[in-house]
Amino acid sequence: MGRDSTVTFEQIAAAADAMKLEGMKVTSRAMRERLGNTGSMGTINKLLGRWKSGQERQISAALVLPPALQRVLLEFMDTQLTAARSGLESDLADQQQEAADLATENERQIIENESQAETIALLRADVAMHQGRAGQLESDLAVSRDESARERSGAELARTELAKAQLRLEAMPRLEADLGAVREVLETERSAAELSRTDLAKAQLRLEAIPRLEADLVAVREALDIERTARVVAEQAAAVLAAKLDASDRRATEAIERTAQADARAAARDLITAHVTLPGAKTKAATKN
Repeated sequence: MGRDSTVTFEQIAAAADAMKLEGMKVTSRAMRERLGNTGSMGTINKLLGRWKSGQERQISAALVLPPALQRVLLEFMDTQLTAARSGLESDLADQQQEAADLATENERQIIENESQAETIALLRADVAMHQGRAGQLESDLAVSRDESARERSGAELARTELAKAQLRLEAMPRLEADLGAVREVLETERSAAELSRTDLAKAQLRLEAIPRLEADLVAVREALDIERTARVVAEQAAAVLAAKLDASDRRATEAIERTAQADARAAARDLITAHVTLPGAKTKAATKN
């Protein structure tokens, strides 16, 4: 409910002077109607009383006159006061009515004040409720923002993981190809390793056969030396026989020499066979082992 517009003393004084010149009674109700029903009755009555006090001071100042004139004026004023008594009584009745109106206005204002106080209390309670609701909403908003931030973080993490998974899926054909190539290389390495192990085993067998081969070589060399010795002996024997049989036929001598050489070779072979195994046979046996 809106408050009444305030009025000033200048407005009240101007309106009262105009009403007085127009011959109207200057009352609080008439003044409020003159002002367009603005302002409270209490304010108008207070300002109007101030204006009336000023009017009485003007009348008192006007009474300071010469004695003869004062007597004439006093007689005139007595006549006028007697005549105006009825007007004063009417003014008194008007003032009483104004007092009653002021009381009514005060009661109305008291009721309005009480109503406004109740309205203010309700508004304060409503404000407090809204403030509490606003606080709750702010708390809920903060919680919602935190949840939203967590959701956004989770969504971002999920998008990152999805992108990584997509990259992995896109890389699967290449990885499978690389895996196939690696498997082929591994099989090749395994085959090469198997061959290397086979070659190593063969090399180990050869290394193990080296002492035997060296021994066989020594035996062959010894047999060759024996054969050379036997050949020298046979040649010497042939030379002796040739000297003894120089008278014999050359052909017989050559036959004897061939026979002697053949016998010497046969003797050497028998000697080698009896004491040494042939190198070719040992090599084949080592290869089989």
